[in-house]
Amino acid sequence: MPGTFILSLDCEGKWGMADHLDRVHDESLTTARLSQAYEALAGIFSRFDIKATFAFVMAFLLAEDEREPFRDLLLGNPDEPDGWLQRYRDARSSGSLEGWHLPEALDIARSAPGAEIACHGFCHRPLADALISREGARAELAAARRVAEIKGVSLRTLIFPRNLVGHLDEVRQAQFIGFRTALPSAGGMAGRGLRIAEEFNIWRFPQQSRPIDRHGLVPIPAGYFFNWRHGMRRWVPSEITQMRWRNLLRRGANGGVVHLWLHPHNLITAPGTAASLERILAEVAEMRSRGLLRILTQEEYCREQLASAESAAA
Repeated sequence: MPGTFILSLDCEGKWGMADHLDRVHDESLTTARLSQAYEALAGIFSRFDIKATFAFVMAFLLAEDEREPFRDLLLGNPDEPDGWLQRYRDARSSGSLEGWHLPEALDIARSAPGAEIACHGFCHRPLADALISREGARAELAAARRVAEIKGVSLRTLIFPRNLVGHLDEVRQAQFIGFRTALPSAGGMAGRGLRIAEEFNIWRFPQQSRPIDRHGLVPIPAGYFFNWRHGMRRWVPSEITQMRWRNLLRRGANGGVVHLWLHPHNLITAPGTAASLERILAEVAEMRSRGLLRILTQEEYCREQLASAESAAA
């Protein structure tokens, strides 16, 4: 059986950096530039007929006339400090929400072939057990689903904000069928250094499927981040990144899951990312044409795993 390739996108705008926005983010993540990044990705996917999972921070998709019902979750209690919402509050007060809301991103994503619309939280607030209460996680997931109803989409898989997995019972109650897992990772500067060093490991293997968890959720193999040459990550030559992914794909032809993920805004802060990604996706398409790889969305992968488990049980 050929290997499986999954491509997922963490679609965040400024919500992904809500607690540590800096001048570079403010200058780079504008509405126009974000739209261009999504258009560029949709164009690449269409060119090679590659399906992708667009996992949105659902608040990012809200148009101005759709935000009022979510006012409490978007602004919180103005009399209480909230490190997650303060920059959004400030931006709203200043009258400029550049980079915080991009409703048209949904239409752009839908224009890509076979795209899945998935969830990346409501406002990207981490959902780890130790960082948010059960009630808080339930409210975030419920708000995400309400946005989906407004937009006419069905959310079936979840990518946890910051890849911090938690409250899986609430995730299942919110009608998700699967979630992207996360690789172990150290925090702080040491952790960042280790993650960059890992980019030089060109001999990684594809990942294997894991059993459905006790909540009935499918754990989607975590995959690997597609390096973008920004900040400390500029130290990683693009040639190394290409070699890393080519080796993964070739090994994936023998089975397992090759899962590539990145953020659309990586195309803004490191413009060479689009060309580098395009070269790898050209190889994915070529391997598919030879019957060596098949391309699935996260939802398709989860449905296959659930069907396989049901068949085995029967």
